[in-house]
Amino acid sequence: MVNFSELILRKFRNIAGSRYEEIMKAYQEFFLTEEELQIPTINSILFAIDRFSGKIPDEVFDVVSAYPGAKVEVVYLIDSVLCGLIRETLGEDEARKFREKEEALGREILKKIESTLSELGMNFTMAIIFDDKVEFIENETESRDLLVISRHFGSESVKTHKVSPVVFRIVQGIKKPVIVY
Repeated sequence: MVNFSELILRKFRNIAGSRYEEIMKAYQEFFLTEEELQIPTINSILFAIDRFSGKIPDEVFDVVSAYPGAKVEVVYLIDSVLCGLIRETLGEDEARKFREKEEALGREILKKIESTLSELGMNFTMAIIFDDKVEFIENETESRDLLVISRHFGSESVKTHKVSPVVFRIVQGIKKPVIVY
């Protein structure tokens, strides 16, 4: 495999040394390093969904199925911060009703995903988690190789932004590969 620095040297060999350095500095963010060119090994996938995720496109399942040996953990997240706000403002009964409705919605969504992953022959687990969404994902992606998340995760998207602020924060904060659908 040709090293990119060798390729650049070959391309710009007739250009003075200082000019070459200027070109490298100006365009270094566009050149991939050898490490970035390596396809990462994906053994574990965190598939995070919530009430805002919406219908999961078939293409997402196609991409996930491209890693046949990977263990997929599908997690439906219920926001504990929101539930706490409901408890403080409307009372314990309303918080309990909110949580029950969210769990029912989560079971329904997980059932659909379960059937699709079963058809693909994937190794997967499913869970409904009651936690702070951002903290959970940031902590759990440390031990996973890939994160799959909807661009609407965490809040409804608005016309001015195609990606929710929650997803934007998550993508900026983690170092692992992410599929945003």
